[in-house]
Amino acid sequence: MRNVARTAPYMHDGSLKTLREVIDYYIGGGNSNAHLDPRIKPIELSAKERAGLIAFLEALNGDLPK
Repeated sequence: MRNVARTAPYMHDGSLKTLREVIDYYIGGGNSNAHLDPRIKPIELSAKERAGLIAFLEALNGDLPK
């Protein structure tokens, strides 16, 4: 997860440009389709919790070991 905030765009096709978009995607339960893993379900996070999650992911930024 190191530097995840620096590796945009996200998803296999680059369709999500920000961490906020990724979080919103999964909070909404992903896109309904026949191949969606049944374990992916909508969850409720407040705006403060979403901001905290983004802050946590951004805190994972750092220099890679040599």
